[in-house]
Amino acid sequence: MSGRPTWGSAMVTGIAGFATGLLVAALLIAGRPGPKAAEVTTPAPTSTVAAVPVTVTASVPPSTVTSVETASPTTRTSVVEVTVTTAPTSTTPTSSTPALPLTSSWRD
Repeated sequence: MSGRPTWGSAMVTGIAGFATGLLVAALLIAGRPGPKAAEVTTPAPTSTVAAVPVTVTASVPPSTVTSVETASPTTRTSVVEVTVTTAPTSTTPTSSTPALPLTSSWRD
């Protein structure tokens, strides 16, 4: 049984090559170093000052919006004229060859 390889042996060789490629890819991914840790820098502490009370007075009472007026949408109307014409259809068959009988050519 030497000579040309069969379809089965070619398929087995192809699947083995594909599996080897997947294994190599998995090993390459597993062997690479992980992500680097982000360097965290803590800012220098700021000086704190004692809180001072603040009084806020409003000169106008707060207002509430009850409705909003919006501009009406603009509409555009276009008139399109479409002309449809139909081509005359032929009622005669385009092929002049007779239909073949439905027989089987299988013989015992």
